[in-house]
Amino acid sequence: MSTAVSGAPVAAIDLGATSGRVMIGEMVGGRVELQLVHRFANGALPLATFEPQAPAESLAWDLDRLWTEIRHGLRLAFAQRPDIASIGVDSWAVDYALLKGGERLGQVRHYRDPRNERAVTVLEQHFGREQLYARNGLQYLPFNTVYQLQAEQDEARWAEADTLLLVPDYINWLLTGATRSEWTNVSTTGLLDQGTGTWDTGLVEHLQLAGKLPELIQPGQSVGALRPGLAEELGAPVGVQVIAVASHDTASAVAAAPLEGSRSAYVSCGTWGLVGVELQSPVLTEQARTSGFTNELGIDSTVRFLKNVTGTWLLSESISYWNGQDASHQVTLAEVLAEAGTLPVPQVLIDPQDERYLAPGDIPERINREVVAAGGQPLRTKAQVVRVVIESLAESFARQSFAAARFAGFEPESIHVVGGGSQGELLCQRTADRAGVPVVAGPVECTALGNVLVQLRALDEHDWEPGKLRDLVRNSISLTHHQPEKVNSVA
Repeated sequence: MSTAVSGAPVAAIDLGATSGRVMIGEMVGGRVELQLVHRFANGALPLATFEPQAPAESLAWDLDRLWTEIRHGLRLAFAQRPDIASIGVDSWAVDYALLKGGERLGQVRHYRDPRNERAVTVLEQHFGREQLYARNGLQYLPFNTVYQLQAEQDEARWAEADTLLLVPDYINWLLTGATRSEWTNVSTTGLLDQGTGTWDTGLVEHLQLAGKLPELIQPGQSVGALRPGLAEELGAPVGVQVIAVASHDTASAVAAAPLEGSRSAYVSCGTWGLVGVELQSPVLTEQARTSGFTNELGIDSTVRFLKNVTGTWLLSESISYWNGQDASHQVTLAEVLAEAGTLPVPQVLIDPQDERYLAPGDIPERINREVVAAGGQPLRTKAQVVRVVIESLAESFARQSFAAARFAGFEPESIHVVGGGSQGELLCQRTADRAGVPVVAGPVECTALGNVLVQLRALDEHDWEPGKLRDLVRNSISLTHHQPEKVNSVA
């Protein structure tokens, strides 16, 4: 990489399941500074919005609108900083676009689309869960890409497709015209062989993927330069590079999580809560599989040994449901949380991972039914529902942090909560209380920070020492420390 751009700012495109953002990042006086340029909403839409004949329950993402928002954000970024040297893209995992001759075929289907659950039994006639785990090390989730691709076999477009690109790889293709598959995100699909670090030939053959999968690249490698016409549209100079970052958003978040040492657990908390530890090799035991842990890959060949658990989805969906029920009185999560914090600790909790909470809709009603079925009193106020959610999430985060660490042979000395959930003081404090260890909260924009750091490292003329990324994070942001006030055993 040219040393001429060392020290220049970079642009991060960070796409989450409920929102996206374009940010500028640069090194200033030994600190990494982020500037939000453009934020926009995201979310599931009925597939029938785009394809009127589609089943009513089918879901999709509006990638065309996201691409419009991304280009707008990049135009703003280059208008402010014409010296931006590179662009990096991260997004949620598992979902993909199909191309034919350089054109997208249909919409990018949403991982919560019910077609995926129907495909599970079909794939498992050929590859059982134990066999899949031995190959890819992934926690069973009905929306894993392998199940989506089994469902895809029944779609007319499948026979036409010549290329499959995961969401960040698709955005990279729109930016550069180059088809590449970034390693950390591929590790979430179930198509990566943990033993070889390459595409799983058996699954590729079964799912008729031969010839449709691009070459794998590592975080820090160049995808290519901006398309000349797009660079002109964005006001960008010729030669701006698109660099492969850890393009699975959790991989970027963990890369920037300021873990205090090898005995730290982390929770990357947004719509999902990713709870785990960082290891040097995968854990592929039957006990790890039956306990629901997954082995995803991170930067520098690390393994994110973690469990996907429900995060703030239950809170955001509850607020959305209540506001949809009563348009005359809109509530905010902040005001309901303030009241929830004054309530006593509920005696009956829910299981946030229960499949009854996967689909959007009447989440508060489902929570109430689970509480009553377990012997609890009916939840009569919004604050009571939210307090049950907070306590249930805190219990989940504490238990799974200890479970992940014990598979690695240690007891966690601290838990780092990063991402949007790190702003939730009640959630972080109750996690500390239930775990009996300190919780360190921050940074909020951990994913974008990890995106930026990988780009800055790739552009630097000097090699970075191990640990420098996290040292820079600690020097760049303020962390909030939550000490346990009431110890609850999670043994």
